[in-house]
Amino acid sequence: MARLAQGERAAFDPLFRALYPRAMRLARRELASDRAADAAQSVLMKVFARAGEFQAGKPVLPWFYAMAASELRTLRRRGAAERSREAAETLAADLPGPDDPEGELVLRELKDSLARAIASLDDDSALAIASMLHGAERPCVTATAFRKRVSRAYARLRWLLGVFDGQ
Repeated sequence: MARLAQGERAAFDPLFRALYPRAMRLARRELASDRAADAAQSVLMKVFARAGEFQAGKPVLPWFYAMAASELRTLRRRGAAERSREAAETLAADLPGPDDPEGELVLRELKDSLARAIASLDDDSALAIASMLHGAERPCVTATAFRKRVSRAYARLRWLLGVFDGQ
């Protein structure tokens, strides 16, 4: 790695052969199998792009695994965001048009379900949600306490409505 960091191109091949299997094992463990090869390649591209940052004399594997973990975390988040966006697009495409009686019924049922779920929350959580959704007056608590209250209320609503973070 030190030789590659100094620009010696001949060091690339043996380093690639040593690191690629490690990147593949890590990617297979962290991501779906159909994405592992692309993820391993992405990891190695990051490693080789930042080879100049490697400090000679330091151990290579901790440096490599830190970069690999960071890149895989980024790819995992990006994949989750893409899946969420695709699911939302699919749901939106399946919704009936605005003048469709079925669509009106679905919307009314969704609103009723949400209202029942909010009504089942404790008073503080219900007030926090009302403040966020309907612009009601915000409770007299610190901004941090309010954010935490809203976060907990949304988590409870997701659980009540059967949504578990896209899974």
